Amino acid sequence: MSESWDDLLRWLLAEHLALIFGALIMLLLLSGMLRQRRNPAASAAWLLFMLLLPYVAVPLYLFFGTRKLTDLTRRKQRLFSNRAQHDQELPTPFQRLLHTLEVPPSRYAADIRFHKDSEDACQTLFAMLDAARASIDISIFILAADAVGNKVLALLERKAEAGVRVRLLLDGVGSFPLKNRSLRPLIRAGAEVARFVPVLHVPLRGRTNLRNHRKLVIVDQERVWTGGRNIAEEYLLPEKSTRWIDLSFDLEGSAVADYAALFNADWAFACREPLRSPVRPREKLAEQTGGRLTQLVPSGPDMAEDVLRDTLALLITQAENRIVLVTPYFVPDEVLQTLLCVAARAGTSVDILLPKRSNHRIADIARTRFLRQLNEAGVRIWCLPEEMLHAKALVIDQCYALAGSANFDLRSLYLNFEQMSLFYDAQDILALTVWIDTIRQRAQRWQPATSGVVRETLEGLALVVAFQL
Repeated sequence: MSESWDDLLRWLLAEHLALIFGALIMLLLLSGMLRQRRNPAASAAWLLFMLLLPYVAVPLYLFFGTRKLTDLTRRKQRLFSNRAQHDQELPTPFQRLLHTLEVPPSRYAADIRFHKDSEDACQTLFAMLDAARASIDISIFILAADAVGNKVLALLERKAEAGVRVRLLLDGVGSFPLKNRSLRPLIRAGAEVARFVPVLHVPLRGRTNLRNHRKLVIVDQERVWTGGRNIAEEYLLPEKSTRWIDLSFDLEGSAVADYAALFNADWAFACREPLRSPVRPREKLAEQTGGRLTQLVPSGPDMAEDVLRDTLALLITQAENRIVLVTPYFVPDEVLQTLLCVAARAGTSVDILLPKRSNHRIADIARTRFLRQLNEAGVRIWCLPEEMLHAKALVIDQCYALAGSANFDLRSLYLNFEQMSLFYDAQDILALTVWIDTIRQRAQRWQPATSGVVRETLEGLALVVAFQL
């Protein structure tokens, strides 16, 4: 009888200690959550979830709850904080805003070339890789185990064997289907491979829902291939066969130094290495003062502010004549949605170009409510009927253009590690405008379907999960 009583006491003590430990963990998480800047409704939802179902909510919060990485933010600020010293030297509101957001300053590029189609992008990529003499750095969301991905891996293996330093940074989720055995020949050849926040990892190394969506290929610290394309068949095989439209570009010049610095910071985080100073480009590029002005705009959990959202907001408010937006997924926050509606009602011509049906059905359902509001405000919405449009771009009047990896949705705005490029030169803005208008000629005006209780309920449910998709 006494043994049974002792067992009961031990069980009660263990349960009591477990409750205390669980309560302390929940209080710690709640304290961290309340210190973060987030939508009050989201904070209230997490708070209620933790109180009602703590054993479910706490593990989910560890995976999905955090959207800013404080330690990484501090390291990134040190990387970019001293690039521009004097506000009076920055002539435009965008440059002054980006300076305060710890974004590197605008720089000159010796050449900027938008790829006219997937074949052009593919040929440029392989030509750059094949010409590498000293180093190849690749950060990519998706490197597929298909014909294109295998061809890139084989080329990287040959370059590594020839003595070129190769570093390949893969997103843990985006490139999850690419098995480690496919990478072993590359590693044996001397290349370095890392996964950015793998699916299975220590929670303190970053949240699983914080994905590295950046697409960067840097060769010899002199040339960058970037934009919205991943390395897979649908992105780089002929568009007539894939029915997949995307946008990418390459550049060279002193601007390359900032892309290299961004890659180095991501690589250091993924490999748990101390952050080193970025490798500087060759002297003739570092001192470049002429060419076409461009600016790297990184955003994500590694930046103290919501750089992408703030930049888009300022660009939209500065528009006087025309706003042209291209995105595969359209799920904006309230601020950007309101600014687009106000711009259209104030007489600015606003065009939004989307695929009629994207590769994410839930995102298509979630966007409908926003598109109805914009349509009522006078925004012209265009849908590409037969092709998947994966490009991401924004043109404001004929003054500014933005292109890169970020979609116009909540995940890119607040959760993903992204990079965009801001273009100031009239030649680049015109080239991007012509590319967009050529695509738009094949599109059809979007007309809202009759909404009802079922449709609006589905839209609401889609919006609940759209932040994490």
